[in-house]
Amino acid sequence: MKKAWKPKFEAAAADVPLVARLLAARGITGEEDAARFFEPQYEHAHDPLLLADMPKAVERIQDAIAQGEQITVYADYDADAITAAAVLLRYFQQVNYKNVDYYIPDRFAEGYGINPEAIRVLIARGTKLIITVDCGINASEAVDLANSLGTEVIITDHHQLTDGIPRAAAVVNPRRPDDKYPFKDLTGVGVAFKLVQGLGAGGWAKWLLDLVAIGTVADCQSLLGENRIFVKWGMLVLKKTRWIGLQTLLEGVGLGGQELDTYKIGFLIAPRLNAAGRIAHGNIALELLLTDDGDRARTLADKLEELNRHRQELTEQILSEAREQLALAKDKKVLLAQGENWPRGIVGLVAGKLTDEFYRPVLVLSRSESEAVGSARSVFGFNIVEAIGQSREILLRYGGHAQAAGFTLTTEHIEVFHRNLLSYADAALPEELLSPVLYYDAEIELSEVSEELLNNLQKFEPHGVGNPRPKFRINNLQARNVKKIGNSEKHLRMYVSDESENQRIGCIGFNLGFWAEKLQEGAVIDMICEPQFNEWNGERNIQLKIVDLCQRN
Repeated sequence: MKKAWKPKFEAAAADVPLVARLLAARGITGEEDAARFFEPQYEHAHDPLLLADMPKAVERIQDAIAQGEQITVYADYDADAITAAAVLLRYFQQVNYKNVDYYIPDRFAEGYGINPEAIRVLIARGTKLIITVDCGINASEAVDLANSLGTEVIITDHHQLTDGIPRAAAVVNPRRPDDKYPFKDLTGVGVAFKLVQGLGAGGWAKWLLDLVAIGTVADCQSLLGENRIFVKWGMLVLKKTRWIGLQTLLEGVGLGGQELDTYKIGFLIAPRLNAAGRIAHGNIALELLLTDDGDRARTLADKLEELNRHRQELTEQILSEAREQLALAKDKKVLLAQGENWPRGIVGLVAGKLTDEFYRPVLVLSRSESEAVGSARSVFGFNIVEAIGQSREILLRYGGHAQAAGFTLTTEHIEVFHRNLLSYADAALPEELLSPVLYYDAEIELSEVSEELLNNLQKFEPHGVGNPRPKFRINNLQARNVKKIGNSEKHLRMYVSDESENQRIGCIGFNLGFWAEKLQEGAVIDMICEPQFNEWNGERNIQLKIVDLCQRN
């Protein structure tokens, strides 16, 4: 689907310095905010005790340690939750507290979150305090059961509330309506790390930032504010990580000793950790993060590699089947695809890809005879949790964020559920949100692309949600030496020059190979691109990564 091109920052471009335009596009306008953006310091992180119920959580955990109580860390099965569990368990290891274990539900047998049966299992084996990570905020029933059986629960989570706050010993979540914490976009691992800070881990806690960085990038939360601090410093810690499992994982994907960035974390590390919970069991990934045995680490890393390959194959298979279903209904405001026993761990990935493709909210369901488990992804501006919540009376459970959610319902209710969504979308989802827009930061001349510009752009790293790689529009370029590249010839390679032809820069366009058949030598084009350094065979050159282009008549 062709995207409209729009500038992020509407001020007169000539009157505003380029760096200031880039900052403004990220909501940063004051000098102090700019200084903190460019030089995020660990000391700038907020006081953890500002989080609602954090003092209660700290006191209860310290009391449990003093009394020698059995503590269980209860985690979800994705990379955010697994790294969050590892953060807490490494803390207990550091303070030499051994009466602690962990529990990750089986995605396929138990589903997401805290379930009553798991509560009974934990209590039967002696747990007196349960600490949740990345889950629990909507688990009032399970918390009430634990309370009735004499076991207390501390909830640490970051998901949106869909009902009242559970009656737990403490509920630590920056998205609580009554929470005054200055930064609302902490991830599950971010909240767990704040708990460790609150427990008084001191300077040693910095060694956990590698785990925090991985979980934060994996969960696709904002990389502004406190998350920027965690990821910036976490990548430095990750390069020299103390954890044998992470060392082994990095070496296995060719990143041992390398400079790291959010792309490498998001596309090489996080998918392998996520693959465990998607295809098998999250315990595999968590054990890798906790093991101190090199041989065991290699075995686990190899297993994750195998699971990730299988995950990729399943994703392509289900994506093809779901795409075929949606082809005839692609004009509806909310799309729903379903399949009998589609792998539950894959439906979220498929929903995300289809949302990008059709540019409208997409729900993908794995259906059994009696029950359907689904995952939803949305376009910016349409809160999918609120939309799903309009059918709460027929849902068995649901939760998530504005842009991504999960839910379970009986199979017989799928059609009425979809009708409810469409009805709600008719009123709450304006057509303009369904028209894809490609935002660029500034319009520049080719002559402005220089080493000085790229050096300035590097100061904006790390990139991610809220702080994407700066994109520029450059007009009236002449295309030269246009050709397809890659084994399947899906990609585009060419050079561009301006009207004066004083400057000539190489370009790469991934999945844009079809343009090679459209562009004749010297064709005049406009382009949105990301200037970058290309290092190859010891040489470093300026290159334009093409995001989109159009040919002038």
